[in-house]
Amino acid sequence: MEKNLTADQKAMVKQLTAFAEQHLAPLDHQIDQTGEFSQAAYDLLIQQNIPQLGLAKPYGAGLSTKSRALVLSIIARASASLAVVLEGLWKAAEQIDHYGTPEQKKQYLTRGHDQLMGFAITEPSGGSLRGVQTLAAKTETGWTLNGEKAFVTNGGQAGTYVVLTREENGEFATFIIDADMPGVTITAKQTTMGLRGVSVAGIHMQDVQVTAANMLGRPGQGLDIARRNQAIARIFMGAIAAGVMEHALDCVKMYAAKREVVDGTLNTIPAVQTKVAQMTIQKRAGELLAFDAADQVDQHVDFEAAATMAKLYGGQHGFDVTNQAIQIVGGLAYTHEFPLEQLLRDVRALDLAEGSAEWLLQDLGAIELGVADHQNMVDNRPVPMAKRIAVSDLHRIVKQLHLTEDVPVNVGNVKTAKRIIALGRGALDPAVVLQAQQLAKWIGATIAVTRPLTTLEQFSVDQQIGLSGATVTPEVIITIGISGADQFVIGMVGAEHIVAVNQDETAPIFKVAQHAFVGQAIDFLTGMLSALN
Repeated sequence: MEKNLTADQKAMVKQLTAFAEQHLAPLDHQIDQTGEFSQAAYDLLIQQNIPQLGLAKPYGAGLSTKSRALVLSIIARASASLAVVLEGLWKAAEQIDHYGTPEQKKQYLTRGHDQLMGFAITEPSGGSLRGVQTLAAKTETGWTLNGEKAFVTNGGQAGTYVVLTREENGEFATFIIDADMPGVTITAKQTTMGLRGVSVAGIHMQDVQVTAANMLGRPGQGLDIARRNQAIARIFMGAIAAGVMEHALDCVKMYAAKREVVDGTLNTIPAVQTKVAQMTIQKRAGELLAFDAADQVDQHVDFEAAATMAKLYGGQHGFDVTNQAIQIVGGLAYTHEFPLEQLLRDVRALDLAEGSAEWLLQDLGAIELGVADHQNMVDNRPVPMAKRIAVSDLHRIVKQLHLTEDVPVNVGNVKTAKRIIALGRGALDPAVVLQAQQLAKWIGATIAVTRPLTTLEQFSVDQQIGLSGATVTPEVIITIGISGADQFVIGMVGAEHIVAVNQDETAPIFKVAQHAFVGQAIDFLTGMLSALN
């Protein structure tokens, strides 16, 4: 198990390990034999509030990605099936937390306390993200979904699914649907070789009606959401594989200590010691890769390559370690009386889930060579020159946005205002705030802020926008000193026109802005006031 843990993580590991060994491990063989999802076993997790550990605050414990990977690894030592069931919930919940609105988070993350979720990407034709054919056709009230999904983790047991679809314009979108929606049926429940306690099934959607309240993220953002889901899942699968390797090693150690041979017990044989040493190195490397990738998520850096390595190594070496364990134990390991044959079937599934080894190797190679056909998980490219504006362009911007025309007398609050000036961390300078207030007065705009500024005396939480505040739909919004994390951008996706001001040319806000001013906020504001004068 990972050694570099905080005091809280160490306490969690100790408590969960004792629970898993005492209550979950004795059920795993029976779960495998029945070949079905065990609600009774999952209820044990619910009673210990384990599903909530992976849900964001305030709906759960809000554990870090590394801590969630630790939990899955511990559960996998007792039951790989239960760990994968939990992984299916957490990866879907992760995307709802990352891209969802406050209403979506409250509605769906609360359900995660005692209901499962699933993320549906794969279709009968294959698992390629870009090959998705499930159609989201625009209607007057939202969208109509038609299509078929296959091999959905927790399929048939989940109450909520996040579904990747293709829009009529060729872009991708994700929607959150309920299992009991009209037109949603569960199909093709699979009987699997391993992980037999995981419900794997298909979803058929026929004329399923959804609205904007069901869309996760923005239109056209579906591929990014699915890729992030896949990368998170790969980290979790790597951690689960490490847990299975730990279980296999435990079996070998227990057997080798008792098995009598000519000159003593099996654990005194040099050849066995050498094999166990190699297996231990492989297990430890798998842990480190998974936990390193999880750390990268928590540090908000591009983690896709690390996630791919964790999954690739865990799947391949998990099978190798378990196979070597069978070789050491011998014929007994080939029977149902010993857990290793089940572990081999379970870990084989981990090698296939979330992408085969061949696909992952090609994907990783393309990333490392800089020829991948998609953007990084964290896009650090500078804003295109075509979007950039300078002080000399501000007269044109004032005219283009009609800022001197129809100036509202009553600007309203942030939810109703037609014009908004939004201030973030980069606008804390009192001189910037003063000029922003002057600009707002001249163009009939209301002042909005991100959460850090609500602590200042002159602002209140009523002015906060973003996922933790109000969702706004103004005609014009001018953002000053806001980096533009998804949590903020989703709150202003309905704005007709966005002018963004930031010193960082790679700030995410520029990706959704029509005009980008890269530079000092005070220079922009002085220029705008001059243009208006």
